[in-house]
Amino acid sequence: MKLHIAAILLALVASGAAAQDWPVASQALLKQAQAQPGSDQIQALHPGYRPTSDGRSFMLVWTPKPDTPPARWIVSLPGTGGYATRDLAVWHPHLQGRDVGLVVVQWWLGSGDTTRDYYTPFDIYREIDRLLADLKVPKNGAMLHGFSRGAANLYAVAALDRAKGHQYFSSFVASSGGASLGYPPTQLVTRGEFGPAPYAGTRWVTACGELDPNPDRDGCPAMRRTAEWVLSQGGQIALKIEDARLGHGALQLNPANAQQLLDWYLRP
Repeated sequence: MKLHIAAILLALVASGAAAQDWPVASQALLKQAQAQPGSDQIQALHPGYRPTSDGRSFMLVWTPKPDTPPARWIVSLPGTGGYATRDLAVWHPHLQGRDVGLVVVQWWLGSGDTTRDYYTPFDIYREIDRLLADLKVPKNGAMLHGFSRGAANLYAVAALDRAKGHQYFSSFVASSGGASLGYPPTQLVTRGEFGPAPYAGTRWVTACGELDPNPDRDGCPAMRRTAEWVLSQGGQIALKIEDARLGHGALQLNPANAQQLLDWYLRP
């Protein structure tokens, strides 16, 4: 199995150079992401890329050792207008010295700000499932993280994985993005479309900054309310990270917060 995963990782790294063979939309979006500031530093980390199955976007994979599978995985959903490459740059300093790989979903399609300009939670999970299956990630072998708009979509992705998917995740991190109960995908969760307790057996971390400019949507009031809702859906709140000195994105803006999360996730 290790040899198989190593071959997949090597193929993903090589695919970055072979992106000219990708579907046109996937290729263009990767080039757009790589043209953002700081691209040289990101490419120096040697991430791998793969086009999505619908040819509209791509997935990013990074591991501490390019030819060796990591002990644990984090799958991340960036926020509004977010690039997978930038998400790697944000995560990488916190992952130093830890045997953790990172998968980032490029779920924003590169332009616009409507729901049509992003993958739905069903699209997101389709691509996660496809890639994690190829990487042979076992049941409960990864943690799913969402930031801001990514967090707002994480709740439906979590229910999909637990109720109808392969249960890759038992740990979920909602960072600066509360559950919007009026959002149609989240309404599916509350209506019982994924069962009466879709989050049974899961552990959750909520993270926020007290200075968030949108406290009732993304700040600590929103995340406290979300924690209560997660409990009502059968989940367990394992950790609440609340930073009194920071605002949106406090989880990773303060290295101590990110380290607290990773220490919790990686404890024996």
